[in-house]
Amino acid sequence: MNNIEKNVLDFLKSGMVYSDGAIMKNLGISSAELKEIYISLTNQGYLENYEDFLKRNPDYEKGEEENSCGGCSSGGCSSKGGCSSGGCSSKDEDIDYSKIKVLTEKAFTYTY
Repeated sequence: MNNIEKNVLDFLKSGMVYSDGAIMKNLGISSAELKEIYISLTNQGYLENYEDFLKRNPDYEKGEEENSCGGCSSGGCSSKGGCSSGGCSSKDEDIDYSKIKVLTEKAFTYTY
């Protein structure tokens, strides 16, 4: 693992939520460089895509469903579900999870 990969991984491990743009700006790298770093960190086992994470943790998705507003039928929305007075704020199928990267256990336990 090179220094810039370590810096990106440390940035991600900080526990804050950052956009790719924030990572690129703070570390002085381009979008193409960040994409290559994500690929490298994934290949090394430090990151995984969200779909793989859900396959390994099927109960995680069930927990999210408990907080959703379902069909937002009259009065059926819970305040935790993200429903607004006009209905649900968004449905799961409207969200693109394909670009979400999840830190693996290795990212937190492996000394690099």
